[in-house]
Amino acid sequence: AENDPDSDAACGNVDSCPHDAENDADGDGLCGDADECPYDAENDADGDNICGDIDSCAWDAGNDQDADMICGNVDSCAGDGGNDADDDMICGDVDSCAFDAWNDGDSDAVCGDVDSCPHDAWDDTDGDAVCGDVDSCAFDAENDKDGDVICGDVDSCDSDPLNDEDSDQVCGDVDSCDMDTWNDADGDLLCGNIDECPLDAENDADGDGICGDVDSCPYDAANDFDGDGICGDVDSCAADAENDADGDAICSPEDACPNDDEHDADSDGICGTLDSCPYDGDNDADSDLTCGDEDACPADPENDYDDDQICGDVDSCPYDSHNDRDSDNICEDVDSCALDTENDADSDAVCANDEDCADDAENDADEDAICGNVDSCPYDAANDFDSDQVCGNIDNCPFDAVDDVDSDGTCHTDDICPFDAEDDSDSDALCHSEDSCPYDAANDIDSDNVCADIDSCPLDPENDVDGDNVCGELDVCPYDRNNDGDSDDICGDIDSCANDAANDADSDSVC
Repeated sequence: AENDPDSDAACGNVDSCPHDAENDADGDGLCGDADECPYDAENDADGDNICGDIDSCAWDAGNDQDADMICGNVDSCAGDGGNDADDDMICGDVDSCAFDAWNDGDSDAVCGDVDSCPHDAWDDTDGDAVCGDVDSCAFDAENDKDGDVICGDVDSCDSDPLNDEDSDQVCGDVDSCDMDTWNDADGDLLCGNIDECPLDAENDADGDGICGDVDSCPYDAANDFDGDGICGDVDSCAADAENDADGDAICSPEDACPNDDEHDADSDGICGTLDSCPYDGDNDADSDLTCGDEDACPADPENDYDDDQICGDVDSCPYDSHNDRDSDNICEDVDSCALDTENDADSDAVCANDEDCADDAENDADEDAICGNVDSCPYDAANDFDSDQVCGNIDNCPFDAVDDVDSDGTCHTDDICPFDAEDDSDSDALCHSEDSCPYDAANDIDSDNVCADIDSCPLDPENDVDGDNVCGELDVCPYDRNNDGDSDDICGDIDSCANDAANDADSDSVC
């Protein structure tokens, strides 16, 4: 009756929301005309009178009350804009020290973020600007100034780190020899505590760490290093107990070879007295038991095995005295064809230097002195004798240039009729192609132009002219078909009364 009042092209009687053109746009089962939040399926879920489709915090009735851009329904500290700034698991709105994770750790009623000494309840009681929790001497403003690990407030000699070490009841800081009970016994103006040799006025003259008063060689720092009973300051070879045993005027240890007066002649680091090859710096490099200075091939243990005057280590073919004379890059000791550069190119098991036909595996099969690889007829010793371009071994007529031109199985030179396949069929000495009657040896003897092989009457030129099936030469009456039918010995063709044996006996001209 209202004719589609919401103009959604669906008549009201069939329209689930006849007055809602969008037909429950949010799908919450409430038509838009009766839905307070037509575009919010949850219909203001947080009950803040702001529909969810336009509510920035659709599930937070307080709508981010702490203004931290995190809706309250997902904000762990919904009332703390700083969201537990000190990460102590206590939200700022209920945290007595919101910016102090330790929450006044020293319990001095001053939060750590504003406490100069957050872990010192006394707050630097000695006023040295070092908080008590990290001050090794919390009650000593000078913090153990003598560094003796005794704080000044309990140190009897607070400026003497050794605390009257010489026990003379005078603190070291005012004692002229604060660590020397004897007070410079050797009179060298050095207190005993700093005098390395308190009883040696020369203070270890040779600097060997042994004071002169107890040093057997006070002027020899090495103290008879070589143990030869002569102090170094008067020993010509102070470090050589044998005092230059090889007499080369070089003392040990400067003498690398104290018993070798040639001083390692080959410079191989092995003294001559111990060197198996004293004049060979490589010490028999090829291990052939011959030292290099005497070895013709010092780097070749086989010493030029092939005797070609080239040592093996530089010989391209150490076991081939000819050094690959066929230049095929295969040494002769392993070259099956030592004098054949192509190494049996035709693979006939015969090297080129031992055969006449190096490139012919069959080695001139027809024995015509022409190798197969260059022989136009390798299996024809006559090499196409008849020059018909067909080699003799496959030429049916090897001596006939035109061969069997008529294909009758007989070569041209042996064929009595070389151009006639049937030759002289009738043996009349006339070739088939030239014989008017090739199958008639008599050649139409009756001259009737019908050859005997097809002539029913080969000796009758008229060929049974009377048609009595008796050829003329045998026919007593060759022109009488009835052959003297009245038997009057007169052939019918000349018998006036052919059927009257009496031949008109009454001579009345009527047979």
